[in-house]
Amino acid sequence: MQLGTCSLLDPHKDEELSIKTCSVNVAFVTEPVLCRDTKSPAIKWDWEGRDDSSALHTNSSASDSSDSEEEEHQPKPCSSNRISCQIHRLNFQIQLRRQHCFSCVLHPQRDDNYGLFVDLFSVEKVLRTRQLVFDFDGERPVPRLRDPLDLFSIPSTSCPFQGVRWPIECEVIRDKVQHIEWEPPEPEPFCQASGDEPIPVVHGTAKGTTVYNIDLPTKASYFTYSRVGGSRGPIKSATSCANHQDEPSLAFESRFESGNLQKAVQVGQFDYELTLRTDLYTAKHTQWFYFQVRNMRAGVTYRFTILNLMKSSSLYSSGMRPLLYSENSAWLKGEGWKRAGNNIRYYKNNTEQDGKALYSLTWTLEFPLEDDICYLAHCYPYTYSKLQQYLHGVISDPARAAYCKLRVLCRSLAGNAVYVLTITAASSSAAEHKAKRAVVVTARVHPGETNSSWMMQGFLDFLLSDLPDARLLRDTFIFKVVPMLNPDGVVVGNYRCSLTGRDLNRNYRSLLRDSFPCIWLLAEREVVVYCDFHGHSRKNNVFMYGCSDHKEASRCLQER
Repeated sequence: MQLGTCSLLDPHKDEELSIKTCSVNVAFVTEPVLCRDTKSPAIKWDWEGRDDSSALHTNSSASDSSDSEEEEHQPKPCSSNRISCQIHRLNFQIQLRRQHCFSCVLHPQRDDNYGLFVDLFSVEKVLRTRQLVFDFDGERPVPRLRDPLDLFSIPSTSCPFQGVRWPIECEVIRDKVQHIEWEPPEPEPFCQASGDEPIPVVHGTAKGTTVYNIDLPTKASYFTYSRVGGSRGPIKSATSCANHQDEPSLAFESRFESGNLQKAVQVGQFDYELTLRTDLYTAKHTQWFYFQVRNMRAGVTYRFTILNLMKSSSLYSSGMRPLLYSENSAWLKGEGWKRAGNNIRYYKNNTEQDGKALYSLTWTLEFPLEDDICYLAHCYPYTYSKLQQYLHGVISDPARAAYCKLRVLCRSLAGNAVYVLTITAASSSAAEHKAKRAVVVTARVHPGETNSSWMMQGFLDFLLSDLPDARLLRDTFIFKVVPMLNPDGVVVGNYRCSLTGRDLNRNYRSLLRDSFPCIWLLAEREVVVYCDFHGHSRKNNVFMYGCSDHKEASRCLQER
């Protein structure tokens, strides 16, 4: 390796810049500096290594037209005591026009003595990228993309999790909510409706006591910026534990990841009316609920009634039950989420919003243990932090990491990472790799459809397994998997929208890249198969929607 000194002219200063650089087969590793002549921009180099009479000019016309300037701004020769070389001295000056920069990029040349001639800096300067790397097939240069670097936001051993970013208006409690995974030993039965379930009348705050209330952004506001942990300052108390007929009221909380409950009003000794929060920055989409309950008594029948649901029908009318999680049961018995509730009824109530009727869900419930910490949810929660924990387990396993790469597709509006996994087996040749077809699988474009994330985790467990069918799929296809398209909506507990207040599933044709980054990036390439996991609120079992344009098969992949 030779150590030389390049003398450059700084276009903004009068003094000369001398820098040391290492070079063997790659000349000009520093970025070019243009001379004062803006009409004929040039790069002046002074390289000691051969006879002073040796000179190299890439553009003789440029050299002839700037002789006077060369004499005026000629760099001073470098002192020999600063240079340790084993070859003879070489001083040359290169006059490089912008037109020649483009020529070098389009038609790069190789010199046996100096390797890739001037292309290293001309590519970076003209294309403004450092992602291109040139290999040579004989004398023909072959450009390729540089391998991606590991990003700090990807879970790793040293930094397992990225901090979850919230809109600045959101208050977030400091206690982390975690649940154990558990499967009931027997399938849980549906609720058998008798038709005689009571229909409570809405009382509201006029005839009840507000025991929980939080203020969150409404339709009139919009997302501004975010930070890890949400709003600054101390967390305000949203609970008022009053006594009703000498009986303490329940304590509610929903200011945690994916939580959703805006208000709770006690209208009887053991009777509570609940109001769900609409999707942030909107006045609609109420379906998902997930909140914490404390201060309960065992053996007492409580009634909960949600007041502001907007869909005219629901699976709760077909026997579905809400979910209950008891921390004491998880600690003492190892039990997780269970279907619970009786006297379940979904009905149209006597209130409306913006001229549209609202619907209620009511059910009764007995908590299993005294003074427990319990959670109630619409479906099994699957948070953004849980996804990060799962991905950390995948890339920490050497066997699975061998054919699974984790990268960040983009950042959401709040700055949360949208992860993408590339899953495929190593190919024996470039031709075999090129012949592989692509399959894209995504989930959680609607944050309230948590069952899609559980489906996605099961799909990944299978695809990353050692089963023969999984190996065959990895040998045949390249899978691009985005397990959570809408992390912001998942974090704040939305049912359908992102922080734009829009449904991402209706914006695949949008041109607003900054507003819908994850959806915009997914639409950049044509794929053979695209499968998006959802969870329906009114249909039973497993089903799929397909392309409806049967007349022109070529348009199938362009349909939403």
